Amino acid sequence: MTKPDSGEAALTPFATLQAVLAHQARERPDQPALVFPASGERRSFAEWHEESDALARGLIGLGLGAGDHVAVIAENRVEWLILQLAVAKLGGVYVPLNTHYRGEELRYALDQSHSKALFLSPGFRSHDYLGMAAALAAELATCRHIVPFGEGERGFAGHRRLIEAGRARQDPLPEVSASAVAGLLYTSGTTGRPKGALLTHRAMLVDSWGSAQRIGFRPGDRYTSMIPLFHCAGCIMGVLGALQSGATYVGVPSFDPELMFQTIQNERCAIMSGVPTAYLAMLRHPARSQYDLSSLRAGSCGGADANPEMLAECARAFPIPGVVNVYGQTESATLISCPSFDDPERFATSGLPLPGCEVRITDSQTGAALPAGDIGQIEARGPMIMVGYYDQPEATAETIDAEGWLKTGDLGYLTPAGRVVIAGGRLRDMIIRGGENIYPAEIEQVLETHPGIAEAAVFGVPDDYYGEIVAAALRFRQEPVPQAREVVAYCSERLARFKAPARVFSVERFPLTASGKIRKVELRQMAVEGRLTPIA
Repeated sequence: MTKPDSGEAALTPFATLQAVLAHQARERPDQPALVFPASGERRSFAEWHEESDALARGLIGLGLGAGDHVAVIAENRVEWLILQLAVAKLGGVYVPLNTHYRGEELRYALDQSHSKALFLSPGFRSHDYLGMAAALAAELATCRHIVPFGEGERGFAGHRRLIEAGRARQDPLPEVSASAVAGLLYTSGTTGRPKGALLTHRAMLVDSWGSAQRIGFRPGDRYTSMIPLFHCAGCIMGVLGALQSGATYVGVPSFDPELMFQTIQNERCAIMSGVPTAYLAMLRHPARSQYDLSSLRAGSCGGADANPEMLAECARAFPIPGVVNVYGQTESATLISCPSFDDPERFATSGLPLPGCEVRITDSQTGAALPAGDIGQIEARGPMIMVGYYDQPEATAETIDAEGWLKTGDLGYLTPAGRVVIAGGRLRDMIIRGGENIYPAEIEQVLETHPGIAEAAVFGVPDDYYGEIVAAALRFRQEPVPQAREVVAYCSERLARFKAPARVFSVERFPLTASGKIRKVELRQMAVEGRLTPIA
């Protein structure tokens, strides 16, 4: 077991998110804080501070106050981050939602979180967020305010009106405690429905500060990330790490390799974060050599098992010499462990636990602590661990024990020096596709509503690009069986497209355990070995 590292810098210099922004607005008011080149939007620290103050007072004008939940669904954009700090200043709880959500998923998240307001982009690419929200408005249990970013449209007043109204108000903003909950971030759950992890100001700031120090953020650095802001690695590790460090956050609306190259070159970014799929796409892209990426100094790669050889090649080829392989999850406010940018083992391991964090490896059956080198469940404890799952006390009790240990559900081991190594398996059968967490039960529930499908088992299979892709083994009711594209379309109409099976197999019977449960490990192996029958 590793002990908290008390020899490093303080766990965080700041108590709350708003305290960080107020400090930076005083110390470096005119320095760029937020830069979004694709939209041309830029804010200095002083402008970010003033605009989020005004929006916080605009929220008060809507009748919102401390403890209220405010949701957002939008691509990465400057307004997203202004709202994040406005909600913090209100003493509210920010609820970022997955941009892939469809109608039913959006309704569930808004109702389960008891969000009182939803801010959104009117639309992005093929997603009509405003149309979805408008169609749900009459059914929502608590959400009474739908606010599109911008001037407003389709009869909905935009967020700029709230900012204008807030500038005319003089409401005092509340004092907020470091222990107050600041975020409710959804993660996959064992019931097939996402669970909302409650994270305090302190948890977010401790985690992002520790990560930033390990990766090597410096004041004035330009940091960029292809990670969606609704991910904890986006809105916590990246944004708050840059903010606490006095660095500039350079945003892109979504990932595209050439857009990343252009952004790094034009903005002279020093640090970058991403997931293995994105790093691999950039590494293999034929246009990479046409761009000057020499400003890159360090970065992080997480979200799925990263190939050490691929990371080493990125370090040489971009170049991005200080890239590190990190490990964490939403329940820990992003990272549990992170190597230093100069750690010689930064590709092969996920480094030492962050300052303030303890890690142990336990036997998944007995709960007994295991020695270095033995594979077991990774458990973590420290100030970055969530308070619990919102409105789900039983799930919380299953995940955090009485002594505060978070059961991650991931398998790994500790090296003799205390570095964390991910062993590649998970106690849960969650699939991680290109950094997106996918829980099979949710997809199985949809598949089994198809009139031609009697039973479904969903599992992950290895993929060179995504790390894992979704596979489904189906037992059909009768001939003729649906075609694979029909099955995929059926899922895509009801769930986010990335959850639809990429490979579909037909089985007459499933391999079962003695208790009658489907053996998904065996199905996965059968798929890998070509012993399952694909449907056309």
